[in-house]
Amino acid sequence: MKYITEILAVCLFTVLFVAGAVAQVNPVYQRMLKNGWRYPFGNGFRKLAPAQLDAEACSSMGYDDTTVANLRKLNVDILGRWKTHDWDEKMWTALSDCIVTGTVSRIEHPSWPRPWFHTVAYVQVEQFLRNDYGLPKGEVAVVEVSGPTGRSGERVINIGEDTLSVGEHVLLFLGASSLITFASDNNMRDLYNHLINDPMISFELLAKYDIKSGAVFFKGRKESPSNVQEDVTTILNVIDRSLPTGK
Repeated sequence: MKYITEILAVCLFTVLFVAGAVAQVNPVYQRMLKNGWRYPFGNGFRKLAPAQLDAEACSSMGYDDTTVANLRKLNVDILGRWKTHDWDEKMWTALSDCIVTGTVSRIEHPSWPRPWFHTVAYVQVEQFLRNDYGLPKGEVAVVEVSGPTGRSGERVINIGEDTLSVGEHVLLFLGASSLITFASDNNMRDLYNHLINDPMISFELLAKYDIKSGAVFFKGRKESPSNVQEDVTTILNVIDRSLPTGK
């Protein structure tokens, strides 16, 4: 009996060990944990206030008080982002962990992680302006709420959501860590578990700039690509100088 008990204990340890190892598969989740972020609803669901959401975003990105203070000097108030949604490329840069220019190569409507996201757009990268995960120049996957539900003729349209179409030439501000915090903040446990256990990195679309005739357009505003890139570089330089060694 003691022998059987010992075997069961070893088996249980093995299962727990494997389960813990699987939860470490996603590189975004690994980086978030390294940054000090922790799943906020381990002891049951609770709704975070806007200021708490902003603080959680900083934690997931590895931004400490120094980073936040240095960004604020450039009028990028990460901890006060909930006060306004009139954001420019400086704020989008601080909120993104991946920024790319590229062309939408294909669209899929997978079975996961329904019932929330119904579309995955794949973007062939031309250039990374920010690349926190060291991704190669291939395709990046961007999830969208809008899309077919899988039921006959039924389709979800998320009002106000930026969507992508095959052939579009775009500059995208993307968030992988923000996708995970979105799932955790809304207590979407199935989506959250899918994301942290998936070795492939998926992104949510934070901001979409259309590239046309050598210019970029955002909500009807025309911008010079060089000006946008300068703003991105300015913010990244502040973040890189501010982040603690090893982040």
